Amino acid sequence: MISEKKRYTIIIALIVTVLTVVFLLWLLKSQPFEVTERVPGMDNRPKMEARSDTVIIGEFFDTLGQMDEIVAGDWPRFRGADFDNISKDSTPLAEKWDTSGPEIIWRTTLGEGYSGPAVHNGRVYLLDYNERKKADMLRCFSLKSGKELWRRWYYVEMKRNHGYSRTIPAVTDKYLISLGPRSHVMCLDPLNGNLLWTIDLEKEYEIPGKEKGRITPDFYSGQCPLIDNDVAVFAPGGKALMIGVDCSTGKVIWKTPNTDTLRMSHNSIMPMVIQGKRMYVYNAVGGVCGVSAEGDDTGKLLWKTTDWDPATTAASALYLGNNEIAVFGSYGAGGARIRINAEGSGYSAVVLEQHKATNGISSDQQTPIITGDYIWCLMPENAGPLKKQLVCFSKSDLLKPLWSSGKENRYGRGLGPYIVSGDKMYLLDDDGTLYFFKIEKSTVTLLASHKIIKGIEAWGPMAIAGNYLIMRDARNLLCLNIGIKQ
Repeated sequence: MISEKKRYTIIIALIVTVLTVVFLLWLLKSQPFEVTERVPGMDNRPKMEARSDTVIIGEFFDTLGQMDEIVAGDWPRFRGADFDNISKDSTPLAEKWDTSGPEIIWRTTLGEGYSGPAVHNGRVYLLDYNERKKADMLRCFSLKSGKELWRRWYYVEMKRNHGYSRTIPAVTDKYLISLGPRSHVMCLDPLNGNLLWTIDLEKEYEIPGKEKGRITPDFYSGQCPLIDNDVAVFAPGGKALMIGVDCSTGKVIWKTPNTDTLRMSHNSIMPMVIQGKRMYVYNAVGGVCGVSAEGDDTGKLLWKTTDWDPATTAASALYLGNNEIAVFGSYGAGGARIRINAEGSGYSAVVLEQHKATNGISSDQQTPIITGDYIWCLMPENAGPLKKQLVCFSKSDLLKPLWSSGKENRYGRGLGPYIVSGDKMYLLDDDGTLYFFKIEKSTVTLLASHKIIKGIEAWGPMAIAGNYLIMRDARNLLCLNIGIKQ
C-alpha cells in the first residue's frame, strides 16, 4: 500500500512532466527551426584541421618585453668561451656563504628538459620545449632581471622521452644558433630575434634505408652547436659526417663525407690543436674522428678510429696534451686515451688504453674539467667504490685517482653539472643542492653547501657570467648572485 507522502511525491512529478511536455510543444510550434547537420565552420567554431607533419622552423615570434639594463658577464656557448667549463671573468666572487646561501635573483618555469643557458650582451638564451603548445622555443631573458624579452618558436610534435630539450645555444655579436631536440637548426639575430636561416638536419642528411631517415639519437639531440669564425659547425651523421655553414647566408660551404656511416651522438664537437693542426674532434656513435678546422683542407677528415665505440656517449672529448685526448662512454663503458700521430702529410689515431667505469675515469653525462695537470670528474653510479664521488685524476694517468671526496660525500646520482671560476668550483647535485669548493692543486675543500631548490633531475650545464651563476632543474631556471655581498 502506497503511503500518503509517496503518493504526493508521484503526483508532483507527473504534474512537472506534463507541464514540461506542454512547454516544449508550444516552443516547437511558435519558434520553428530547421535541424541541420553540424558542419565545421558553420557553428561559429574554428575549423579543426590536422596539423601537418611538416615543421616550419622558426615560424612564430613573440615580443614580450624591453631590455632593462645590460650587466657584465659572458658565457657564449657550451663549456664557455674556451670550451673548458672555466669562467675567466675578473669579477670577484664570494669566498664564503652565510646560512642563507647565495641570493636567488630571479627564476622562471620551463618545459621539462636539461638544456643549459648561453649568455651574451646582458641576455640569457635558452632552448625550451612548450609541452602545451607542442613547440620548440628559443627564449631570451634579461640577465639582470630575468624578464623574458622575446621568443622564437615553431610547432614540432614530440613524445616525452625523459624530457625534451638538451642543447645549449651558441651566440656571438652577430649570430645566435640553436639545435632543437629533433635536430632543427635556427640562426637568429641575437638582439631582436629576427630569423636569418634554418636547416632541418633530419631532412637534409637522412640515413638511406632507415625509417624516416632518422639521424637524431635516442633521447633527442644533445649536440650543442658551434660557431667558429662565423661558420656554424654540426655533425649530423647520415649523409655527412660534419658540415660547415656560412652564418651570413645559411649556405653549406663544406661537407665531410661519412664513409664509415658514423652516427650523431649526444657529444658536442670540440676544437683542438693537435700535432700543430687545428681540428674538430668528435666522438660519434661508431667511432672518434678529427676533421680539419683550418686552411685549404677545412672539412677534410684527418683521422678516425673505430676501436673506441661505446653504445652511448654524452661527455665530450678532452685534450690532454702530448697529442692525446680522453674520451668517455656512458652506462659503465668508462673511458679511453687516444693518441693522434702525424704520418707524413696525414694523421692516424691509436687507442692507447681503455677501461670500464670501475677501473678509471668515467662520466655518464657531464664533460670533466681540466685545471692545470688535473682532471676533475663526477663519477657515475656504476663506478664501483668511487660511484657518485667527486674525483681527481692526473692527465698522465686516467686509471688511478689522486683524490676522491669519499664514500661519505656522494653527490646525487653522479649526473649533476660542475663548473670552475679561478680556484672555486660549484657542483650541483641532482636534487638542487649547490656545493661550493676551493681547489687546491689535486684536492678540493668544501666551503659551503645550500639547498637552492627542491629540484628534480638538475642536470643542465650551469653558466657563470659576472656575478651570476645560472642553473636549472628539470622545470625551473634560476639566476643566483655568487658575487661579494655589498
